[in-house]
Amino acid sequence: MRKNWLAVCAIALVLGGCSGVTVNQDYDPATDFDSMQTYRWESETQEKTGDLRIDNPLRDTRIRTAIARQLSDKGIVQSEDGSATFLVRYQYTLRQKIESDGAGGGFGFGIGSYGRHGGVAIGTGNNIREYDEGSLTIDFIDAASQTLLWRGTGSQRFREYNDPEKASRDTNTLVQKILAQFPPIKPQ
Repeated sequence: MRKNWLAVCAIALVLGGCSGVTVNQDYDPATDFDSMQTYRWESETQEKTGDLRIDNPLRDTRIRTAIARQLSDKGIVQSEDGSATFLVRYQYTLRQKIESDGAGGGFGFGIGSYGRHGGVAIGTGNNIREYDEGSLTIDFIDAASQTLLWRGTGSQRFREYNDPEKASRDTNTLVQKILAQFPPIKPQ
């Protein structure tokens, strides 16, 4: 029973570590983020990378729709007449990463017909895998001065989808976690 429990915990840790989104942000602390009420896209589409997995018009639409929805939820609207307080651009990139099982250890103690016995075992990770990590960077740029005001980044294991609804759901989650940092809470 105990071995089953330990196996379940180990599997949960591995799967939990693989499925997470890591986010971070950077920003100009002098920016008045409350004044940022209207935006427009810096360009009509993401710049082409030469990688068909990234240069996908459906991915572009999903990301732009998710960003627009999150900004709208924050009361920030897209400018209809071209005037905007800030510009939005994004970049989606892929990087190859390597992971291994890592080291593990264990110990045991028992009593048998020959007395008490104990032991310690240390194992090294021997499964090494390559995978692609997708990284989405969202920039907010001052419309007048063209200076970067805020940058949010989210990274997760890259997946190719057979189901467009699952692709949209995962894109929405990634964008939501990135933009949950905006506007930044300034330290007191």
